[in-house]
Amino acid sequence: MTEKELIKLYRAFYIFGDQTSLKILFELERYGEKTFTDLKNNLSINPATLSKKLKLLTQIGLVAPDKSHDHLRVYYGLHQHQRPLKRLLDSVERISLEL
Repeated sequence: MTEKELIKLYRAFYIFGDQTSLKILFELERYGEKTFTDLKNNLSINPATLSKKLKLLTQIGLVAPDKSHDHLRVYYGLHQHQRPLKRLLDSVERISLEL
């Protein structure tokens, strides 16, 4: 494995090994687009933490903000990589049920 591939792997473990990031991704994958307030209320995440995680997930391209609904609120949804991400989340869910 090259150093660049190893760095990408570590980055993936950092993101997918984080409980808050996984909660956000599961919520968006299962229930579709949500506003910041919806995510905060549904997941009981501290607003500062949620903001930080959404920024990270947006920067890496897993989550996409969308203001086109009403131009007042930002809706967050899964962006690219939806199919592989869904398979990953389904696998994590199956494994957790077997533990």
